[in-house]
Amino acid sequence: MERRVRVLFVEGDDDPTAVSAERLGDRDGIEVEGVAGWAAAGDVELYDCVVTNHALSDGDAVEVVRAVGAAAPRVPVVLYTAVGDERTAREALRAGAADYVVACGSDDRSDGGTGESAGGADAEEIADREAATLERRIRAAVSGGDRTVGGLTPTERVAELESLDRLFRHDIRNDMAVIVGWADVLRDHVTEEGEEILDRILDNGRHTLELTDVAGDAAATITDEAATAVEPTDLGEALREAVQSRREAFPRASIELGAVPACRVAANHLLGSVFRSLLNEAVSNYRGDTPTLHVSAERDGETVRVRVADADSDGAGVSAEPPLGTGTDLERSDADIDRYLVERLVGVYGGEVRVDDGAFVVELRARD
Repeated sequence: MERRVRVLFVEGDDDPTAVSAERLGDRDGIEVEGVAGWAAAGDVELYDCVVTNHALSDGDAVEVVRAVGAAAPRVPVVLYTAVGDERTAREALRAGAADYVVACGSDDRSDGGTGESAGGADAEEIADREAATLERRIRAAVSGGDRTVGGLTPTERVAELESLDRLFRHDIRNDMAVIVGWADVLRDHVTEEGEEILDRILDNGRHTLELTDVAGDAAATITDEAATAVEPTDLGEALREAVQSRREAFPRASIELGAVPACRVAANHLLGSVFRSLLNEAVSNYRGDTPTLHVSAERDGETVRVRVADADSDGAGVSAEPPLGTGTDLERSDADIDRYLVERLVGVYGGEVRVDDGAFVVELRARD
């Protein structure tokens, strides 16, 4: 028989979760005390776990996570919300939350937990299912199953990822740069037959250097708050830098830059990385012998569209399988880091990426 778990449930009136403190307390083996806001909480050390909504009358869940960490560091906090987003989840986990549970958004508190005001039997079923999920996550947090991985808390895992990012960007990149440099020096010392092999070594070395940059930027979207902050960003500068760097990276490809409106878009300092990765995808997915690409942008009201297309009007264009913009599962063996970076950051910017008539299209919001 599972032991009884004492839970403090910090509820927020503006967070319409399907499960209230009352409904959670109906679960066998769960003893719940509900409080309206963090200020009403008593001695946290009396509980095995704290569950908190995000939108509270006197603050938010991240503040609760920090307060519990200071007062009772051994008590796990599970954030349960219907109004949070990726930034909320990241900030809460960085602050030390044990878990983050997304609610369906059907508030059962207006009817005493019956679920009738949220749609009858369907709402009742949803709330029961969600209560079961929440109980499992609470028990996992209390037992330490989700609270630690390899003995590390979520905050420690983020710190370790940041350290690995620095290692990846600095140590590995520096060693690879030395390898590429010395390989290039060998050009004057190889025979004509050996030049093809040397070119392969240099191409693979430069590709590895490129991967360290892309992987570092991808890691930053998880560990660095600045990577997901959005601000007005010069579109032309980011496109020109990206096109120039891809011309150097792919000397056999032809990459033209057409007209670009003078405007700023909702993005950040990683916008150039988005376009570099998009061009990497276009080159690798070009449906012809020698990539010939045309990059252009146009503004339509408050929307700016960047298009990467086949420069040959009779060409087959570019493609992506699965289609670009449908999500990238990093657990797949064939996961593409460029694709992940493009989709992740364009999503953060509030934009859209897709394949349209044999071209890659990125839509961004104008921010003049």
